[in-house]
Amino acid sequence: MQTTGKLTAPACDRGDGPPQQANSQSGRAQQTTAQGNTSRRLRWTVCILVLALVLRLAFAVYWDQRAAAEGRMFRLGDSHTYWTLAQHIVRGEPYQYGSPDASVFRAPLYPIFLAMFACVPDQRWGILAARCGGAVAGTVAVYLLSLIAGEVWASIRLGEAGMADRAESQGGGAALEDPRLWAAAIGAIYPSAIGMSVTLLSEAIFLPLMLLHLWAWIRAWNSTDWMHRRGWSAVAGVAWGLAVLARPSWLLFAPFLLLGGILLGPQRRRHAVIFGLACALFCLTMAPWWIRNFTITGRFVPTTLQVGPSLYDGLHPGATGASDAGMAFMQDIYQKQIEQDQQSATPPASTLEYRLNRRATHDALAWAAQNSDEVVRLAKAKFLRTWALWPDGGEIGSTPLRIALSLGTFTVLALAVIESMLALRRWNWVYSVCWLPCIYFTLLHMVFVGSIRYREPAVFVLAALAGNCLARIGARWANSQGSMVAPRVPSIASSE
Repeated sequence: MQTTGKLTAPACDRGDGPPQQANSQSGRAQQTTAQGNTSRRLRWTVCILVLALVLRLAFAVYWDQRAAAEGRMFRLGDSHTYWTLAQHIVRGEPYQYGSPDASVFRAPLYPIFLAMFACVPDQRWGILAARCGGAVAGTVAVYLLSLIAGEVWASIRLGEAGMADRAESQGGGAALEDPRLWAAAIGAIYPSAIGMSVTLLSEAIFLPLMLLHLWAWIRAWNSTDWMHRRGWSAVAGVAWGLAVLARPSWLLFAPFLLLGGILLGPQRRRHAVIFGLACALFCLTMAPWWIRNFTITGRFVPTTLQVGPSLYDGLHPGATGASDAGMAFMQDIYQKQIEQDQQSATPPASTLEYRLNRRATHDALAWAAQNSDEVVRLAKAKFLRTWALWPDGGEIGSTPLRIALSLGTFTVLALAVIESMLALRRWNWVYSVCWLPCIYFTLLHMVFVGSIRYREPAVFVLAALAGNCLARIGARWANSQGSMVAPRVPSIASSE
């Protein structure tokens, strides 16, 4: 006991007051600094989002004027189908494209979005308003991209144990060292993202919904609190469903993400729990569309009845890897199906649209089974089309636009690769989540047709990694150090 007294006496002699006062002052200073950094970050974020919106609105006007100069409403064929369906919704007419044999032709979410603008009496102004609505959705996508960039940074900075203590404000660091600001800046000026927002294609709303799905999934993964994980898993499930209702090709991404988590990542049980909760909400989100499709076809149709024709477009005699103009091959499939229906002694199953989809699927798979060498050749051709360094004139006619697309895409890819290499020692599952959309869409379109259009949403996700790479460079420049260090930006200011 005497020894203990001798040890504690010096501390009493020094007095506890001054150190406590110093700590209090230091804490207040850190809090003030964090608040100042947060305020500056918010101002920068607002400026970047305004820039993103202005660029998209300007391109919307440009694209609309180009279409008018060419004497047409739309410059891309798919835009007409979406707009026609939106007009049907506004008029209270059946949701079908041309005839009852195209009642499950397009997923419903984008036509529902366009219906808000199709009610404008002057169709030209309604279309321009729809482009501007897409510009707003694209700006939301830029903000969601910045949130994903912050999660990437936090996953490395704090590690698994520190996630529960993350400050929601994520204040700290200078602007040059903030990956969220860098990612938002990249997203704001990324040429393909600007184009996807205003060309009246489903990517306009798919992009923010895809990012919301990924961000919510990452938040669920990073959460250590069970209630938070359950809540974010539910958000991920709803976003997954809405994204599929905008673009059906996203249907299998969550199972693909689960498979990647089981094969690559730790905490396999956590992956399964998140997937299970998300899947439940996904089914609830999709249920109205499934029920509607069943009442029409008498069969379960998870997305649309264009899967078969799309598959045949990529796998048929004479296929090149690109989409056949107008899918002229469907006329032959249609004639064969009509002949089979006429020769059948029993009433045909389901609707003609359903039978055409089934026949196209069967013929595509049968041809692929008999021509495996050709399937491999086509897969290579589709890969090269999807990741072409220089878009061909058939897809993008303007040389300046082709240059901008190529520079934008491969600059983001290069920065994302550099960031991933720098993070190898502290590789986190969040990095894998950012790369998996690229792998998913690449594999998918090595089966279906290939096009640079299909890579761009996935490359946009990689801008979150590119933002972290630029933040590393900003930190190195700001600190005048000789080696690249992790940016000291978000999350917990007091840890600095």
